[in-house]
Amino acid sequence: MGPYTRETYKQDRAVFRVRELNAPWREVIHLGERKILSRHHEIGSPEEAVFFFLNRGSIRLSCIAEDGHERVVMIMEQGVLFGEITFMHKSSVHFHSLRTLTECEIFVFPNALLNDIAFCREYPHLILNLVHSLGIKGGAFFSQIYDSNLLDTRGQICRMLSHIWREQGETTTVNPDLSQIDMANILGIHRSSVCRVIRELRNEGVIGHFSKTRLDIIHPEKLMEHGEILCLLPPTA
Repeated sequence: MGPYTRETYKQDRAVFRVRELNAPWREVIHLGERKILSRHHEIGSPEEAVFFFLNRGSIRLSCIAEDGHERVVMIMEQGVLFGEITFMHKSSVHFHSLRTLTECEIFVFPNALLNDIAFCREYPHLILNLVHSLGIKGGAFFSQIYDSNLLDTRGQICRMLSHIWREQGETTTVNPDLSQIDMANILGIHRSSVCRVIRELRNEGVIGHFSKTRLDIIHPEKLMEHGEILCLLPPTA
């Protein structure tokens, strides 16, 4: 199995984005049931024990708190298995949402396939791929927990802005493609708290203009320090 690359999984803002993580599973899509899901389709918990392969399109995974607040934690694109974790990990009910962002082509597999010794012997590389992808997803969820619980509001916002800056080539001006309201929804933070931190960062000269289409990064080193990203810039002489 080839190594995973930057295009396989990356943290996009505060959300992990995965694609082609389970691409080898296309070898056995003939064993699944093909379905086409329209955009904005909510994928509920199926009555039968199944897992899925996303062959085309993108799906948003969100966690939902008891008060109904929703936080996006992962964007899954083509070539990714989903629903397999619930087969392997049993715990108390956790509310989540799976919603298609585009029209999607999926293949539905019975969970029994993962208990089928004959299948595992015939396709050991697929089982290895599944194990590796579970580790990557586990790391993504751990990062979400870290950001939510071990970073304060200021740290989470700086972490997100730092990721945007890095993903867009570390230029002085970038296009964040999100508003402060969007940022509040993604991070699960109240809008007023986001506005307060952005105002503080402006007053301190860390960032300048911030709109949905333009973000000026004036002092990236301080931004990354506040977001506890300490090892991404070379030390100054």
